Amino acid sequence: MILKSGQVASRFKSSDNSPWCALVFGDDDGVVNDLADQIAASWSKAAGNARQVVLDDDDIRREPHLLSDKVETGSLLGDIEIVRVRTSGEKIAKPVLDLIERADQMGSGFANRLLVLNGSLNKRSKLRATIEQSNTAAAIQVYADTADSLKSLVEEKLAALDVQIEPDALDDFVSLLPGHRGLANQESEKLSLYGRGLGRPISIADVRAVCRTDADDSVRDLANAALDGDAARCQAEYDRVIESGTSTISVLRILEMEIRRLMQARGLMGTGGDIGRRLRPPVWGSEWPAFRARLDLWTSASLTRLLAAIHDLEIQAKTSAAAADPALRLLLLNIVKSASVRSAR
Repeated sequence: MILKSGQVASRFKSSDNSPWCALVFGDDDGVVNDLADQIAASWSKAAGNARQVVLDDDDIRREPHLLSDKVETGSLLGDIEIVRVRTSGEKIAKPVLDLIERADQMGSGFANRLLVLNGSLNKRSKLRATIEQSNTAAAIQVYADTADSLKSLVEEKLAALDVQIEPDALDDFVSLLPGHRGLANQESEKLSLYGRGLGRPISIADVRAVCRTDADDSVRDLANAALDGDAARCQAEYDRVIESGTSTISVLRILEMEIRRLMQARGLMGTGGDIGRRLRPPVWGSEWPAFRARLDLWTSASLTRLLAAIHDLEIQAKTSAAAADPALRLLLLNIVKSASVRSAR
C-alpha cells in the first residue's frame, strides 16, 4: 500500500490494522530517519512495549536468512522487536520481498516489525513497486524540507521546552538552517537548549550568537566585499577566511548564495512590500541600505555570468585542489574590478 507521511499517526497507532512492514524512502536521510522514528514509536505504543534491533544491510546480503530469522522469531514473553535496516537501492530487495510475498499470502505480518530506510527510489524500483502493491506492508515517500516545514519543526522543538522566540528571529533562524533535516535538527536542539530558562523570547542577536561562527561571518563579509568592489576589505576578509581553514568550496557556496539572493531581489523589484524580508536568507532593515547599493551595481545578466564562473571553478576545485586557491583569488579579483567599474559609471 502507498501511504503519505501525514497518515502515519493514524495507520500505525493500532496493532490490529497497522502494516507490519514500512519502507520509508526519500532524498533527505534526515527526514527519512525522523519518519522512521515516528513509525517505530507508534508500533511500540500499540504493542505496549518494543525493542529496536538494527541490522547492517551488508550482513543481510552475506546472510539473507538473517533478516527472516529476526523478523519471524517472536519473543517468549510476547514482546515485539522492530527490525530496522538502512540500505540503498535494491541491495537487500530479495530477502525483503520474500517476506512481503509470504505475509501477503498469509494475509498478516510476522511476529516482529520491519522498518526499511532507503534513499530516492524511482517508480521502476522493484522494492518500491512491490511494497506499494502489498496489502500488509506500506511504502512512504518523503521529501526534503521547505521553509514552512522547517519553521514548523523549529516551533515544535522550542515549544517542547517552553521556549519562546521573536517572529523575526524565527524567520532569521530558519533562513540559516541547512537543507538537511539531520543538521537542522541539531541546530534546532542547540537553540532550544540556549533558550531554556532564558526568561525572555529569543532575539535575532541570540540566533546569530548561537548559530553563526566567526568563520561563517568572514566568508559572508568576503563575498559582500567583493560584490561591493571594496578591494581592501575583500583582501582582509580573504586572509581571515584562509587562516580559519575554510575550503574553497565553502567560499564558493556562500558567494553563490549571495549572488542568488541578489537575483531573487531583482526579480521582486516593483512588486511592493518589504523585499528584504522575502529573501532567503532575509535582509533586515539595518542591512538593507548596503544590500540595495550592492544590488544597483549588478544586472541580472552579469549575476548570471558570475554564477556560471562559480560553477566552473567549483568543478575545478573538486578535481584539482591545488589549483583552487589561486583560481578563487583570481575570481574575487575580477569581481572586485567589475564592481569598481560599475560603481564609477
